[in-house]
Amino acid sequence: LQSSLGDHQISCAMEVQLADGLAGLFGCWGFNKAFMRNWLAHQNLPDEEMRDIPNPWNEMQLHISYKFAQAFSVIGLGIGVVMTRKPNRYRKIGQATLLGSCLGAGPAGFAAWHFKSSTLNEEEIYDRAYRLRYNRHQIRVDQGFEAGSILGLVGGFLVARGSLGAALADAGLVGALGMFGAISYIAYAKPDKLTW
Repeated sequence: LQSSLGDHQISCAMEVQLADGLAGLFGCWGFNKAFMRNWLAHQNLPDEEMRDIPNPWNEMQLHISYKFAQAFSVIGLGIGVVMTRKPNRYRKIGQATLLGSCLGAGPAGFAAWHFKSSTLNEEEIYDRAYRLRYNRHQIRVDQGFEAGSILGLVGGFLVARGSLGAALADAGLVGALGMFGAISYIAYAKPDKLTW
């Protein structure tokens, strides 16, 4: 028991170090230590740290891009299932899923948030970013999608011996599976929405 507790503490310390390092890299865009520790290290921070949001517009843009990438990946998955035929059917489905993700995260997500943010004042944008930091369910879904995409990309590249097409297809499919897995976990385990 003590060994597993010690391993958990080491793991948490490493996650905090990683989050702080990334905050140093992306801090110029407003993704500070509080954001990274909440997002990556799953730290329950004091409210005054959660309120430290230097650039709420960017935090909301990141969130909207994730949402549109996830929605468009499902659309791409559906189109891929209906439209593709053998040979390489699974690769084509994965590529359609990834293409949907890229279109959602890029032009569609940016245009949607640009339009929506033009109807909001600074206080309303800040309020949305603040509430999003406390929405652990949403962060879990975003992270499931992101982790699945990265795992699929790296795994596909290694398994297919350097085939970029296979790696991209796996990134699309495993990203969608990661998102569905996170949603299933939330529905089944019913974790607390406001704390880690």
